[in-house]
Amino acid sequence: MGSALLYANPEGDALEDIVNVSQYPVGNAQNAGGSVNESWADMVATTRRALAADGCATLPGFLTDEGLRRARSEISSLMPKAPLRHETSSVYARSDLEVGLAPDDPRQIQMSRLIGHLTRDQIPPDVVLARVYAAPGVKQFVAACVGEVRAFEYADPLAGLVVTVTPPGGELHWHYDTNEFVVTLMVAEPDSGGDFEYCPGLRSPGNENFDGLGRVLRGEAPDVVRRRRLRAGDLQIFLGRYSLHRVTKVEGQTTRCVGVLSYANRPGVIGPVDRTRSVYGRVTEAHLLAAEFARSSGDGLIL
Repeated sequence: MGSALLYANPEGDALEDIVNVSQYPVGNAQNAGGSVNESWADMVATTRRALAADGCATLPGFLTDEGLRRARSEISSLMPKAPLRHETSSVYARSDLEVGLAPDDPRQIQMSRLIGHLTRDQIPPDVVLARVYAAPGVKQFVAACVGEVRAFEYADPLAGLVVTVTPPGGELHWHYDTNEFVVTLMVAEPDSGGDFEYCPGLRSPGNENFDGLGRVLRGEAPDVVRRRRLRAGDLQIFLGRYSLHRVTKVEGQTTRCVGVLSYANRPGVIGPVDRTRSVYGRVTEAHLLAAEFARSSGDGLIL
């Protein structure tokens, strides 16, 4: 008989078959007696130091060889559901914010992207990425690393769990994330190019820093741009709400595939209608209803 099918389960945490738990004990925060697991605490402390110093932390080889093999196979079978879209938009992808702005205003500057997305409603609950996303131990670990009491799954029915598919010649332009922090898992790395570039802490609560944004977009601030090259199986935690970031043009023959696991510091976060439509080409009823009852972002920043 075959093994039982495992599903994403926010009440479960069985990741030993896909995650390198001997090196990254994400599901073992406490020992049997209730004390803090020293290995878990060391992992959190190391990640926190990296985030404080660089706005970004990488955990190499987070997935086991088998977990990576399965993730690649699963995403490969789903890729026909992710048609490529060649679009242009601003950093914020918010057309309502661009009315009446000068052409050189950084909120107005248009940039190109060529990318496909597998959205959460297209990703089955039994795949590797869905299981990692829903695991309580992963959410507990992420929350501890970013200084939050809890990390909540993004409530957006499209953007909570996404796979970005960037083909040769494709790229993702400069942007901010709607949620406070994001976790990525590299499933397939390109032959070359496709690097992750970011500007840590370019904006902060209550301060969009349009001057700094404009300098980056015009190529006038290379000193604030940092670059990382992720390898297949690596996990990365990134403070994407405050750090401008992009993916450079993919080169070679291999498509870049990355799982994007979005969490927030509060429940119920859903992206704005215009941004969602711009990025994914569609919206759901949940987006339309959320727009009717829109609330302030709470930190004074553009969603």
